[in-house]
Amino acid sequence: MTKNILYIGWVGFGNQGDDLCYEIFANRVSRKAQEQGLEVNIDGIYPANFNEFTLARKAPDLVVLGAGSLFEPVYLKPLVLASQNSINTAIWGSGYDSMLESPIQASGINPDSAFMIRQVVQNAPLLGVRGPYTMEMLKVIGASNPRLDIVGDPGLLLDQWDSPAPLPELDHIQSPIVAVNWGTASHKVLGGDEKPVARDLRDALSSLGKSMAIVIYPVWSRDIPACTNLYQELNHPNCVLLDRVPSMGELITLYTRSVFSVNMKLHANVFSAALDCPFLCLAYRMKGWDFASSLGWTHFTILFSDPDRKEKMLRGLDELQRDWESPKTLLQERRKQLQSRVSSLTDGLLALLK
Repeated sequence: MTKNILYIGWVGFGNQGDDLCYEIFANRVSRKAQEQGLEVNIDGIYPANFNEFTLARKAPDLVVLGAGSLFEPVYLKPLVLASQNSINTAIWGSGYDSMLESPIQASGINPDSAFMIRQVVQNAPLLGVRGPYTMEMLKVIGASNPRLDIVGDPGLLLDQWDSPAPLPELDHIQSPIVAVNWGTASHKVLGGDEKPVARDLRDALSSLGKSMAIVIYPVWSRDIPACTNLYQELNHPNCVLLDRVPSMGELITLYTRSVFSVNMKLHANVFSAALDCPFLCLAYRMKGWDFASSLGWTHFTILFSDPDRKEKMLRGLDELQRDWESPKTLLQERRKQLQSRVSSLTDGLLALLK
């Protein structure tokens, strides 16, 4: 008998982070199911207009809140309905995102959202969340579960052997590479304005030595214009622009070739960490801080709203340029710890189907 798994996420919109996490989920769960003699059908959806009739048509045996910042009503509703219909649910490293800096005040969280979060967390037989900021939010609103744990972002399961692919733009580069991810969130960022952060990043990157190569890349097609602007304004003699979203295999090649990375978007940081590439996290909202905190990586994390962010960028780039091997060793140790947790969580999903 085939078991149906419904994966809830922001999938199908061309955002590489969310889509690749779903691909990691589907590949890993399918492989483990096959090893255990189980047949599974995995359906990944963005649950717009989800209701009881959708649940009946999908007929899932398990509903999973996937990777990303999904503690919002549109994503939580399928899990609430599933629990009401005695269908197992799980939380696969999901996190909370906002522009509420810690300490979080309960008054800043919508009461209806808080109610749904409590329902989902309390009823899930298997769950792990992204980081300490998410855990802080759950504690503030009274969402508890004895099985609740921090497992990190599931994107940490990306492996260097997952079909690496050539990246032609790197063929001529002999220098050590710094991968730089940039983009836009339509100014819905900490501090309310991306432009001064872009200027600070431009100036900080210009300070890198001429012996370094900079590769600017997007993880979403909508980010290409912002990456292009950064490339055009950057005063550095050794810079390359990827004017397209690299494939998973190309990303793997980029991170394994780079000595460190500088990233705005959440999953650019996550995938860099997964491949032991030290990173400077430019947290445009609190989800970046949440993930970095799960790794104990806040020393190399800068909030968009930090008043001294330019100085922090310069200091972080200087540290990583002078010695990237020590941070790489530290990152590897901490990545392995979280990878073990999220891997165990993933494997445990199949037990809910038996």
